[in-house]
Amino acid sequence: MAYVVYGDFNCPYSYLASLRVDELVRRGGHGVEWRAVEHDPRLPLTGSPSGAAADAWARELRDVAGLARFGEAVPDAPPPVVSNTGAAVAAYAEALTDGLADEVRRALFHAIWVDGRHVSSPYEIRRIVAELMYPRTLPDGHRYGPDLPMPVDAGRVAAGTERRFGATVSVLGGPLTVTGQRRVERWRQEWRSLTPVVPALVCPDGTLLPGLDGLARLAELLDGPPPAAAAPVNAERGLARAA
Repeated sequence: MAYVVYGDFNCPYSYLASLRVDELVRRGGHGVEWRAVEHDPRLPLTGSPSGAAADAWARELRDVAGLARFGEAVPDAPPPVVSNTGAAVAAYAEALTDGLADEVRRALFHAIWVDGRHVSSPYEIRRIVAELMYPRTLPDGHRYGPDLPMPVDAGRVAAGTERRFGATVSVLGGPLTVTGQRRVERWRQEWRSLTPVVPALVCPDGTLLPGLDGLARLAELLDGPPPAAAAPVNAERGLARAA
């Protein structure tokens, strides 16, 4: 049974949804697919001070704190600068190709909400991805995608080598590949056809649960017993019925 979550890296409710998705993935049994979207793609690339909407941020963070379950560490303050997350979405779309989707999702949320980093710049996003794909803590090798089978050669300047160093987004902040670009466009189109709200959860039967309803269902999945077996389901079918 597959669930689909649409979330925005700038959204504290989506941050909580991401925590719950991680716990579901850790436990196994429930299939969950995360799809990254931009709630407001018009945000400036230079970022905007969160203090300009301090009351709204405080209200949302109080809501999230009230919804958090035991052990769910949610942020108590917004990032100093609200980022344009176009490059972050692009990096996540490319991470599916590299088999690092969950790790990149976690790293992007952590960068924004825990470290308070401004991630509008594709170069900042590249640094975050590079920390995962080329970690300094692995002395005997480095990680890279299944489409990059060669050992890392620091002397190469080929695109494959650059990708291993985090260059999965273009200098303009878009996906590096056509596959990544199509993912971003498809996710945005699907989400907009369903709801303007993030996070949004689409259940295997096509039921749409936006916002707090989706968070509540994720909590129910964590509270209930895991299914006896998780059969793979084509999530696109559920979305087609929901639309």
